[in-house]
Amino acid sequence: MRPEALEPSVAAGPVARLDARAKLVATLGFVVAVVATPAGSWRPLAAEGLVLAFAIGLAGVEPLGLFRRWLAFLPLFGFLAATLAFSRTHAGGVEMLGVALSILARNTLALLALLTLAGVTPFRDLLGALRRLGAPAVLVATLHFMYRYLFIFGEELGRMARARRSRTFRRSGRLDWGLLSGLIGVLLLRALERGERVHDAMLARGWDGTIRTLDGADAP
Repeated sequence: MRPEALEPSVAAGPVARLDARAKLVATLGFVVAVVATPAGSWRPLAAEGLVLAFAIGLAGVEPLGLFRRWLAFLPLFGFLAATLAFSRTHAGGVEMLGVALSILARNTLALLALLTLAGVTPFRDLLGALRRLGAPAVLVATLHFMYRYLFIFGEELGRMARARRSRTFRRSGRLDWGLLSGLIGVLLLRALERGERVHDAMLARGWDGTIRTLDGADAP
């Protein structure tokens, strides 16, 4: 698997041609506005939803793809909304349901905004925008290597799981939680060892803590 396989294809549209810094700042501003909207304020949420829908249409991002990614986060959002609604109010079920739906709506708008940003901006451009906006170089370098080696650890975990299945005779091909937690622990140890080897190799080659690319996007 290549690193590009982890990143969705960038939509071709007028928004994709904008500067990555402008898109990042606009998205973060929208997320802050959504999070700051009081619970139960449906008119501001509706207005923010219309703005986001217009941005999605202008960006040319596939709505079905956004919906599928949102479904993956729906159980987590539902659990958080129910927990926060129960902790904030002990009134009747109608009021608690309204608070839960408001929290779910805000989380949905924030997630869709971030997914839209990822759909029109490659991850490497986002890292370059963070660096040019003044983010610490160590943070940008950490995110860069996390993205670069994520697919490597994913493939390694898949190989370890297949090797474990070939040595475990069961009717079901699924791994139980005990075996899966053991594989994740071994993978964590291998990741730490790999990180030490990569760090030593980079220091031997004159690493100074700055990620450099051909276009100079990540240079300070």
